[in-house]
Parts: sequence; structure tokens; C-alpha cells
Amino acid sequence: MKVSEKSLELNVGAELLQLLREKRGMPKAYLRGLTQREESQEGVDFFAQLSQSAWIFAFQFKAPKGDLEGEPYQFTIRRQQHAKLSQLAGGSARGVYYVLPYYVRPAKLQSHVPKLLSDTWFLPVGSMKGTNPFKKGTNPFNQYDTRTVSCKGGVASINPEYELRRAEELDLGEGIPAGRFTEWYASLHDESDELTSVGRRKDPWLVRGLRLAIVSPAGERRL
Repeated sequence: MKVSEKSLELNVGAELLQLLREKRGMPKAYLRGLTQREESQEGVDFFAQLSQSAWIFAFQFKAPKGDLEGEPYQFTIRRQQHAKLSQLAGGSARGVYYVLPYYVRPAKLQSHVPKLLSDTWFLPVGSMKGTNPFKKGTNPFNQYDTRTVSCKGGVASINPEYELRRAEELDLGEGIPAGRFTEWYASLHDESDELTSVGRRKDPWLVRGLRLAIVSPAGERRL
């Protein structure tokens, strides 16, 4: 039996939130998820009502492929989803991350609890800049709709290779301003946006596994 994607999101997310609150000076930080069924206006209104001094960090969780425990751990990234995450990271390179937990089987997860961050790695989406997911001849997608990220230690290999970071090594700048995130979120519901649709339907993978750490003014970091 494999560890479910939802179990990884919940348990790794809980440790990540604790890290932000207790060690990164963000005591009022909290996590929020997005769903495909969430009404566009409801979501936009929620983010629009945040204080303009609030910051958001986006964590795109991925579960490893396969049934075997051990390196290399492999994860799937998707062209449409990556394109939107790249847009979000465009002005906030230190605010958007892929979260890659090295846990496949329950035995390893149970043995590492409550320190799952010890073998969870983070890939800054901003470090993958310089690529256009919709232009042939550029990496990491070329003509493919999905790519496999092969991870060993602190290195993620697609083409090219990217450096992975542990949670305590994250350089969490000032995050994504609430107003800018609201505009990005609204674009997910724009029917004319080619990045949000597959044929004539909305891409169901756009926000799957996406968790937002919202830092309120009262929770601004102590430097």
C-alpha cells in the first residue's frame, strides 16, 4: 500500500506550518487550499479582502510515483500547471515551490513522524525560469504535456538539473503580495486563457495539491 497524496499534503503541510510559525517568525501564518469546485468570485473575494500588507507563499505538493521506496524518487510535473506556477513566480521568485516528499510506503512515513521534513525537498519554481512550457525546443517540457522529475539527494533531474533545498534552507523572501495573488487567481477562471484549459474544459490539475501559506500583518516575520 502506498502513502496517499492527501496524507502527504496533510502531514508534511502541518510540519511546514509549524516551521513557519515557530522558526521563521510568522506566528499568524495559516494554510489554505484551493479546489476546482470553489466558485471564482468567492475565491477572488477572499484574497481581495486580505490586508495589502499580507504575503502568500505557494507550495505545490507532489506525491512520488511507483510503489518502491528508495532513490531516485520520481514525480510528475504538468505543463499547464507549471506554466501558471511560473507566472506566479515571475515577480516573486522566492514565493513558489514544488514540495517533493521522499515517502512512498507507510512504514517509512511512520518511522519519520513527526519529522517528515527531514526527507522532504523543495524545488523553487523561480529557479526553473528561462523556460517556456508552450514553446517547442525549450526545457523542461519540449513537446511533452508531462515530465518526470527524477530526484536523488538534493538534485532534481529533468533536463537540465535543478538544486533542491530542505525546508530549513528555504530563502523565503517577502512572498507574493496579496493583490498580485488575487489577480493571478482570477486568471485561473478566465475562459480565454489558454493556460487554464484543456480543449474546451478547465484543466483539473491546475490547483490540485496547491497549498497557500498566508502571512497576515500581525504575523510578519521578525528579522
